[in-house]
Amino acid sequence: MPKESNDHLHRLIRSMSRAERRYFKLFAERHMVGGHSIHSALFDVIAAQPVPDEAAIRRHFKGAAFLRRYTVTKHRLYDSVLASLEAFHANGSVEARMRRYLHRIELLHQRGLHADADRLLGTLRTMAEGAGRASILLEVMDHERRAMERAHYAGVTASDVDRWRAAVAAVHAACEQENDLWTLKSRAFMLLYHQGKARSEADANALRTLLTDPVLVDAARPQHPRGRFQWHHVRSALFFALNDLVACEQELAANEALMQQAEGCFNDDVHLQLSVLSNLAYVRMRLGRYEEALEGLRRFKRSPALLPTAPSADLEVKVFAMGASLELAVLSRMGRFDKAVERLPEMAARMDELEDHLSPIRKAGLRFQAAWACLGAERPEEALRWCRALLNGRGIESHVEIYVLGRLLNLLLLLETGKNDLLKYDLRNVERYLRAHGRDHAVEQALLHYIRTCIKRGQGADRKAAAVLHHALAALEGQPMEEAAFDHFDPVCYALSRAQGVPMAQAARERTVLPSGGQGRNAA
Repeated sequence: MPKESNDHLHRLIRSMSRAERRYFKLFAERHMVGGHSIHSALFDVIAAQPVPDEAAIRRHFKGAAFLRRYTVTKHRLYDSVLASLEAFHANGSVEARMRRYLHRIELLHQRGLHADADRLLGTLRTMAEGAGRASILLEVMDHERRAMERAHYAGVTASDVDRWRAAVAAVHAACEQENDLWTLKSRAFMLLYHQGKARSEADANALRTLLTDPVLVDAARPQHPRGRFQWHHVRSALFFALNDLVACEQELAANEALMQQAEGCFNDDVHLQLSVLSNLAYVRMRLGRYEEALEGLRRFKRSPALLPTAPSADLEVKVFAMGASLELAVLSRMGRFDKAVERLPEMAARMDELEDHLSPIRKAGLRFQAAWACLGAERPEEALRWCRALLNGRGIESHVEIYVLGRLLNLLLLLETGKNDLLKYDLRNVERYLRAHGRDHAVEQALLHYIRTCIKRGQGADRKAAAVLHHALAALEGQPMEEAAFDHFDPVCYALSRAQGVPMAQAARERTVLPSGGQGRNAA
């Protein structure tokens, strides 16, 4: 795995889009001396380097005076690049525009042009209230307080002061509520990212306790759209962690409707829009409503093209990771493993491009879906390569759920490929790991029992053993404490395929009524 460059300047320049680079060149021309800009020339050389190479730069500029203070020059170029990016994106978001207003207000006050500053302040207050930006609104109120002081309270009554105090208290209360919601969301997502869904009554009770927090009850639902979005978002995450997909979908659907009704409050939050679309599509897929899931996937993939400007690098990463994972999952559930496998070369190339920008959990999720799709397409050797990449990924061990399922899938693939010696060794390691971590979940134990039986009988996938596995897994499907495993793949499909001696694609179709024929097996 390539290491992230420790050269901050190189990393910043390489992250820039073509338009941002062109703007920097124009920006740098303002500071040319004698028609030449050291910053512009150094920028070009660094931008052309795939990896930072100071020796190559020194050879290129051999004899240049700035090399004697090269570190200082790099620092100044870094500041210059940031300044150009700041100017380029000055109107890139509501937040940025409001920050510019604040700066202009400060400049007008410094020049004694208080009436002009107050006029801008009124405009800014309207913007901040409409967009639900409490932090900006507090700064507006601070300017209003100073205006009263500056005028020596001329025309100000005690009632005015009391109203101002109450308004500030209300904004602070909204900020406090937002902080409480963020804390609850973080606790839920920490569990989801590191441990997976609730797999014990203790975990479930902890999540139910969070749901009863005063900030999440109906009476505490915020009035402003942004606060209400966060309220539904936290509840959707908690319901998902509790395996209550119906309630989760209701919260997500509420946020989808909210973003359409209060569009002006969310224009700059494309990340939120995409998250809602992808999460809704995924939950509907898990509920067996494949037509709706596919339509959600199509809407998700269309969304970036509807943006007024090109997506940021961060947004491109999110669109790729969420879209690819969702597409592979939906295609696999519907038995279209061949279509899923067709997507893999392009996905692998994109993962290589974004290697340093994808988090360990996103990489693991994509690799798991790729391995499962290859197994479903009866290409176990390819599946094994994807699974090994998952298990060798840096930081994957801290994400217990996907790591354990990856190890179990790896055992199935070793069984499928006849690598019995390695299978026996890996089986002992997996059993030891599960004991050490106190994991005794029924789905995992059923899969391990199946693998032990196949090893004992000295053959690969055994139809009788698979029939036993199918019976056990079918009984577990739908049980709240076991649903977490079914979120990542469909082991019942595998067991049914091996028990009947048919391809997994056929087994998946037996378990699913395709969109042309109506709803899926789990339709609510």
